[in-house]
Parts: sequence; structure tokens; C-alpha cells
Amino acid sequence: MSKSVRFVPTIRLKQYEVVNKKGQDLGQVQTFVVDMHAGLIAFALVAFGGFLGITDKWFAIPWGALKWHPETMKFILNMPEEVLKNAPGMHKDKWVEEIEKWQKEKDLELLDRYYTSHGYDAYMGIVEEAITKRGRRKVDARFEIDKDRAGEFRFKLVAVNGQTIAVSEGYSTKDNALNGIESVKQNAAGAVIDDRTVLSHASSHKG
Repeated sequence: MSKSVRFVPTIRLKQYEVVNKKGQDLGQVQTFVVDMHAGLIAFALVAFGGFLGITDKWFAIPWGALKWHPETMKFILNMPEEVLKNAPGMHKDKWVEEIEKWQKEKDLELLDRYYTSHGYDAYMGIVEEAITKRGRRKVDARFEIDKDRAGEFRFKLVAVNGQTIAVSEGYSTKDNALNGIESVKQNAAGAVIDDRTVLSHASSHKG
């Protein structure tokens, strides 16, 4: 049976191995999980056997972390061994029950935070980008995380036109910066305007 090097049916996924950049066997892709709301692949479930020897768990790997290599017909995963071993895993016999619990955006926070801390895009950010490209709705703004000259992490809120709206304080770790972003998301909608210029103007007239 001939195999396509571009379009891979999910029923054939177990035939395709996952290797690192050195070509060492890591395991096999078991299935793709599709986000039916966003209309895209949420992640790939990978069983890591190979030299890692993890046999009882399957791992949700960001689609952006896997690269299809048509010549060898294998998926290349460029992720450090220690990252893989510590990644949030699911029991191979209970993974369906686990992902069925993920119904809201906040349900993916643990997974998102883990992979963003290792340089991969947040899944919810990928969803927002996909929705924007399709023109379903316009994303008003985005958060960008950078490292300043002092080695601290800072995030800025950027409007859809590219203009910077706000810049955060410096954080010692990326996790703290991500927590800061979550705090802004949760509190900004209910924040009131405290116009201190009114008080300042009134005081100057009294003097």
C-alpha cells in the first residue's frame, strides 16, 4: 500500500514514529485531537517508549513542536528529554476521560503554561490567530512577552494595529509574567476608572 508523504490518515498514525533531531526513537503518535470549535488540530497524543521508556502515559504535544519529515516519513520532535519526562501526561487507558473534561479555555491553562514556559506558543493564542485569519471575529489585542536588558521578563499589551497599549513591570521568571497576564485578563474587564486628575485639578484651585 502506497503512503502519502503529505496527507496522513489518522487510522495510519501508529505507523509513524517520533524521533529526536539525532534520529533516536522517542515513541509513536497515537492520535490527533481536534478542536471542533476552532476547527484545528489541538495537539498530538504521543506514547513515549523508545529510549525514554515511558510506557504508561500518553502526552499531549503541541502541533507546532512536531515536524513532519517526508523523506523518512517520521515526526521529528525537537524537545529536550527532561522537558518530555516532566510534561503533563495522561494514563494511556484514561486519556479520553481526561480530555472530555477540557471544555473551557481555563481548562487548558496547565498545559498551556507548561509549553509556553519552554518556548512554544500558547494553544489559546493559536486558536485566536486561526479565528482571526478566518475572519470570524477580530482579536482586539495580544500579549507579547520579552526579556529586557536586565534579564527580567516583561509583557506588553499590543493593539491589533501594532500599537503598544501598556507595558508590565519586570518579572524574575516567565511563569510570573504569565501569571501577571492572567491577572490582567481577569481584572481588566471589571476595572473602574479612577480619574486622579480631577482631584489634582480641584486642589490646585483651592490653593
